[in-house]
Amino acid sequence: MNKLKLAACGLDCNECSSYKVTMEQDLKAAEKMLPWFKSQGLIGENEGAEAVVKIAPFQCTGCWNIAGDCYWKDCNSCNLRICCTEKQINHCGECGDFPCEHYNKFTSGGGAYKEAMEYLLSLKINS
Repeated sequence: MNKLKLAACGLDCNECSSYKVTMEQDLKAAEKMLPWFKSQGLIGENEGAEAVVKIAPFQCTGCWNIAGDCYWKDCNSCNLRICCTEKQINHCGECGDFPCEHYNKFTSGGGAYKEAMEYLLSLKINS
């Protein structure tokens, strides 16, 4: 089992398809990403998970491992990551202001982001 690796926002990198494809060349994770890559024109309609893996080095190495220009472009300017860096904390859940306005905006899309918030809140309650 992989050690929990949290992004600044609380997402577990080990559960993230982009991270798994980049770091482990995980074809199952790449398969989940096929529709998006095809819709963006990054791979051809007849290409499969292997095509996603081929461009994986340009994907995600985790928000704490960014070196240079991040593929997703907004990682370097992520308010949550910048704030955690300035406050010298590992993730938003360690902040006394959590959940703040920026974090609430981040999680408004629901899904995995909402789960990350719930996880960080549980850490805060249990500490």
